[in-house]
Amino acid sequence: MRNPRERLGWVLLAGALGAAVVGTRLWRAPERNTAPVLDASTPQTTDDGHSTLPPLPAHAQPLKEVPCEFTALLAEYRQGHASPAYRRYVREQLRGLVESLPEDVHWQHLSDEQDADVLALLSDTWVLRYALEGQARILERLVDRVSETPDARLRAVLIRSLQQTGEPSTQLLGIQVLKGRDVYRDWVTDAAPEVRAAAVENFREEAARNAGRYRVVAERAVSLATVAEDPATAAGLLGASSIEAVRGPSLAQVRTLLQSAQSPVVRAAAARALATSPVAELSASLDALAARYSVESEASVREALLESISRLGLSRAVPVLERLRDTHAAARDEVSPWIALLAEHPQRWEMLDTARRHSHR
Repeated sequence: MRNPRERLGWVLLAGALGAAVVGTRLWRAPERNTAPVLDASTPQTTDDGHSTLPPLPAHAQPLKEVPCEFTALLAEYRQGHASPAYRRYVREQLRGLVESLPEDVHWQHLSDEQDADVLALLSDTWVLRYALEGQARILERLVDRVSETPDARLRAVLIRSLQQTGEPSTQLLGIQVLKGRDVYRDWVTDAAPEVRAAAVENFREEAARNAGRYRVVAERAVSLATVAEDPATAAGLLGASSIEAVRGPSLAQVRTLLQSAQSPVVRAAAARALATSPVAELSASLDALAARYSVESEASVREALLESISRLGLSRAVPVLERLRDTHAAARDEVSPWIALLAEHPQRWEMLDTARRHSHR
């Protein structure tokens, strides 16, 4: 058995050999990188003492540009424009940005846009610029854009945006702005039905702002109805506004259309327009309506004529209707219901119309 001193010697020898092995391995290991870890935002100092940022790694992507509020709203609108509530929200937000948004930026977005819904938003806010600033060039650029746009659907969008002018564009264009250019005449005779319909819609919407009593708007509508080649367009223009405020020449144009228009749709529209004649022209319009009924071959037009005679004359229409009742074979069946309705002595057309609707149920 070994003594304790001998055992201690062996332990010390083993420890010394282990330390030697570890030291050898450390000496052979590669040098560690003790330099501090730098990120792209840590400045480095060059030999001349200037501070620079280290180069980005090859796989790094540049930061995306943060869009301005206007661009961001348009992007959100594209994603959620099916929601009416969201459309109203974005529209109001954009209206608030118009005054601070550079005109050229706004126009660039409008010029590049091909989506009809987004274009409506952009063109409406563009016309709002005119309402705020009153600069003719704003509307001139829009009208020029209409003629430059090949897509009829987008042209119609641009035309409808003119409802935002704050005053009737049907009266404004060609008189105060674009003097000498009758752009509405071009639009109501356009080959595309979308464009013609948009022009008629503008007349209807703008006339309604004054209960249909804008004289200049009504006279323009009648004038354009005489040159519109499409019957639906002419009829739409005649029905877009009351003619109670128009002057003699416009009334004469409506009466001429009643007598000579080839399309029964236009003749019926002219008949209904005469039902809103000025009080001073009541007798003359009643005579014109009655004269046409006597020779009219289309049942739909005769119905419009009887409706207008009754509406225009009310109780004074009864003698006129009684004379018409025996003009031809179908007259008695067509005229008698109107005489019966007027026997109730309605004081307003609305009352007569309500009674007529109830009688048809």
